[in-house]
Order: sequence, then structure tokens, then C-alpha cells
Amino acid sequence: MSQSILSYQGPLTFSTIDWLLSEFKMAAQDHSVPFRAYKKMISIMIEALENVSRYSELNPANGERLPGFNPSCQINRSSAGIELITRNPVKKRDVALLRKRIDDVNRHNREELKLLYKTTITNGEFTSQGGAGLGFIEMAKTAGSKLEYEFERLSDDYVLYTLKVYFTT
Repeated sequence: MSQSILSYQGPLTFSTIDWLLSEFKMAAQDHSVPFRAYKKMISIMIEALENVSRYSELNPANGERLPGFNPSCQINRSSAGIELITRNPVKKRDVALLRKRIDDVNRHNREELKLLYKTTITNGEFTSQGGAGLGFIEMAKTAGSKLEYEFERLSDDYVLYTLKVYFTT
């Protein structure tokens, strides 16, 4: 049985990310999360939440919002591990690229991910948003497990993108 140790729904900015990291620190202490698991989750949270903040087409920080929707973040703990779940709207046209990137990362084992990370960081290529595509690689490498995702229709132009990252403690 899993227990929610942190839950947030609302606008997601870089200052909100800092606040969520502080909140997780306190929640981790309250729920006796082992230090190694705490460090892993902090790394995964930073990557996942920065992706939501940076790449979401509807960025509440810029005043853009899909009526009735805010991005969300939840951390659940079970006796076997910890799971981070993020949800945010993305344009339907971006679904294929997101699927491809995550599926590409999921095809690699841990050792291959380390090599892919080194190759990606040294190739000097950056996306239009300024990233090098390292976030998914880093999350999978840190978690030691496959990234799970799903897309759910929100409107004609937008889908709800859910990312789940789980690791054992």
C-alpha cells in the first residue's frame, strides 16, 4: 500500500520548484525516507519539475492556462519504493516527440544510459528550449527503472501528459 508524502497542484515556476524541494526534504524526514532515496528523489524531482516548467505549452507563470487545469506533482511511498508522478498539458503535436524520446531512453539499460548521457552532453546539440535532452536520461539513470507515461485528451489541441518515475528503496 502506498502513502502520499507530497502532493501539489498549481502553477509551476522555478520558485515553486525550490519550495517543493524544501517541502520534500521535510516530508522525507517525517516519513523516514532513507538518505540515499532522498538524494535520488531530489535529482529526479529537479529534472521532472524543470521539464514541466520549461516545456509545458501552457505555462501558468506566463499567464497561459487551460481553463480548470493546473500542473501537478505527487510523491508516493510504499514499503518497496518511491514514485514521482507529474502531470501537465502539452500540445497534441508534441506527443509523438515525447513518446519517441521516452521510448528511446527506455530501450537502454543502466550502463547504456551512462554512455548515452556522456555522448549527449558532449555532442553540443541543444533543443529550441535550450536543453540537450538529458532530463529523461538522467531520471531513468538515477531511478534505475523505465519511465512510464501516458497521454489523455484535454481538448482538441491539448493532452494531459503524465510521467511516472519509480525506484526501489
